[in-house]
Amino acid sequence: MNITLVKIDVATVDLGKSVRHLEQLVDGGTAHEKGLLWIFNLAKDPGGRCRNLRFWRPELIARSRGEPEKYHRCKIDDIIALILPASRMKFRAGEVDQLLQLRPRIRIDFGAELAGSLDQGSHVYSRPTLAGFLKRRWLGASLGKAFSA
Repeated sequence: MNITLVKIDVATVDLGKSVRHLEQLVDGGTAHEKGLLWIFNLAKDPGGRCRNLRFWRPELIARSRGEPEKYHRCKIDDIIALILPASRMKFRAGEVDQLLQLRPRIRIDFGAELAGSLDQGSHVYSRPTLAGFLKRRWLGASLGKAFSA
């Protein structure tokens, strides 16, 4: 599985920018630079003050190569198809933790919002469940971007 969602510390390295600058890009950009689009808030309370952000790494890499809007015409379903392999319909708990860069306790705390099922003594998560979770946690949706599916 190719991990494409990264935390802010990796994003700062990929872009060579400070955390403060990245937060500005998350919130729509600066006077000289358009904001990032493909960011997901994985905080327990996504409407709360504290955010737990995951950045889609291909967007960061494109921006670092001088193509800041390379993925801005994509729709959320297109991006999710790149994050979650279409060939996979189920993901084990450890894979979800790795994919979303989560600790098991945080994944469990999502409860019904990220409900899995038991399969041979291990929790598994369906692709539609994970895709729905990512759609709800996509910051572009909450900012009213015209890019939603």
